[in-house]
Amino acid sequence: MLTIEYSQEAAWKALDAIFASGARVAVLRVFLLDPLREYYQRQLEAATGLPIRAVQRELERLTAIGLLYRRAEGNRTYYQVDMQFPLFPELRGMMLKSVGPSDALRGALALDEGVHLAFLSEGGDQALVVARPGKSPAVVWAGPPAVTCMTAEEFQSALAARRADVDAFLRRGCDLLGRRDEMIWRHIEAAGYDVKKGAGVP
Repeated sequence: MLTIEYSQEAAWKALDAIFASGARVAVLRVFLLDPLREYYQRQLEAATGLPIRAVQRELERLTAIGLLYRRAEGNRTYYQVDMQFPLFPELRGMMLKSVGPSDALRGALALDEGVHLAFLSEGGDQALVVARPGKSPAVVWAGPPAVTCMTAEEFQSALAARRADVDAFLRRGCDLLGRRDEMIWRHIEAAGYDVKKGAGVP
């Protein structure tokens, strides 16, 4: 009985800490939409538009309740959401229900092991998903936006040929996931593209 009461009290404290601040929700949104990634403070500052001190304050509070964990590497500290946190599934579910279609798609693609890259068209009504080599995206998406899938090999070939359908996404659309450490980004940049990140994408 005491264990249940303690667990409920901890949950209430966590909920109170999470929803007491709009800045906290903005920071949390980044982690919940793409929970497999880790982020450092400047990435969160850019994604949320918040001052760095506000980002630092919210990271401290979310870490204190156990929703985030941190690790230091050199002079940079990285934060990641703890997907084992008791309220994680409910929090992520609420976040996905509260965002627009492109962010909902981003949230769905972020957990799909078969997804390598994702781009949103200029008008936001079309998305291009590139599969990881040897894999296929598993996500089922009814839209909007309408989703077109392409293998990594097809994408590389289309990139080299500057195919119009891919060119439109890269030149006028935006990067939906922001995973710029992927090697394929070197090829995109070498082809002369400077793809902007979608709103709120670190």
